[in-house]
Amino acid sequence: MCVSRGHWGKIASGRERSRAVAGGHGSVASGRGRVGRAVAGGRGSVRLRIGGVEKSDQLLAGFRLTSVELLTWSQLVHRLGGRKVAERLLAEGGWWRVVRGAYAPVDVADGPATRAAALRLVLPPDVASSHRTALWLLGLDVLGPCLEVTVPRGRHLRDRAGLTVSSAALPDDELVLVDGTLAVSAARAFVDVARDDTLIEAVAFGDCVLRSGAATIDQLLTALDRAGGLRGIRRAREVVPHLESRSESLMESRFRMRLVLGGVPRPEAQWDVYTDDGHVGRNDLHLDGVVLEYDGRGSRLNPVAFTEERRRQTGIAETALELRRFTAADYYKRPSTAVCAEVMRAVRMAAGRDRSGLRTGPDTLRAPVLTPLPSLAELRARKAA
Repeated sequence: MCVSRGHWGKIASGRERSRAVAGGHGSVASGRGRVGRAVAGGRGSVRLRIGGVEKSDQLLAGFRLTSVELLTWSQLVHRLGGRKVAERLLAEGGWWRVVRGAYAPVDVADGPATRAAALRLVLPPDVASSHRTALWLLGLDVLGPCLEVTVPRGRHLRDRAGLTVSSAALPDDELVLVDGTLAVSAARAFVDVARDDTLIEAVAFGDCVLRSGAATIDQLLTALDRAGGLRGIRRAREVVPHLESRSESLMESRFRMRLVLGGVPRPEAQWDVYTDDGHVGRNDLHLDGVVLEYDGRGSRLNPVAFTEERRRQTGIAETALELRRFTAADYYKRPSTAVCAEVMRAVRMAAGRDRSGLRTGPDTLRAPVLTPLPSLAELRARKAA
């Protein structure tokens, strides 16, 4: 799946997202990066300063900042007594890097609360996390090489090492709060990515947003309409017909799009196989009697997962379905024409086979783990009601 699995591979649960994650030495979350330097006495009062205009509300019964222990590199070196000690503890797993410039002890779990604290620590005030950084903050593992923020038009902030700055309108109905940290909504972040990136990457990110539940397709369409006239919006709109809310990984989406752009009919995503004996397995992609599996590195390195995968795929092959497996080498190193030709050969081989033993059954795809956050405008309307 595309949602955060934490730095040790565990899915960040709703409980982890909502509870306070405290380090062993108390809270050090820096005030420097806080949005508007604002939390009033634990009452949920948040002040946001955007473009020099303070937006102060008693928004947020349920949206209080979470106390998370995070340190900058210089703070970490000072606390641990030297650079070599800090480097050793990072290498041994005693501390881990949340983002560039923000570090947490091993007992602090990954999740939106931790990510929000990290961004408050390293980002300038009065900015909104945007693009991939906003999606990462919301719980999706899609962080790019640089943190990306957006400032209102008229507010000047230069790019710097590890930080990319955009300037654009930031209306309240496209802003959300994640543990007190300001970000654009998931739908707005998708549009910003889709305007700038390639079709394949934009589809992969859009699939991830939909699959996680961070935004609905209607919200994506609304965000596209609001962005009418902006640079790259035509390219962003071309993404919509290719979106697939059932896709469970970025690479699965990329591989599917490589096939589609190469002339292969669009495969079904996350296709269940049933026989009289029950559920055989759920597969990444299916096309006319051919099961297509994208094997990620993790599934090959984990012995238990590897064994289970092979047993499942053997069961699939016994149903008279053709099975083809692909890896990152097929995606990145083989010509698209060769991969597409292999798939179409498999389709021809599967044609006419007796698959009468296949049965239908319930959909085993897991439900999304996130829900769209309310915008600042919605929070304000709720307070006024």
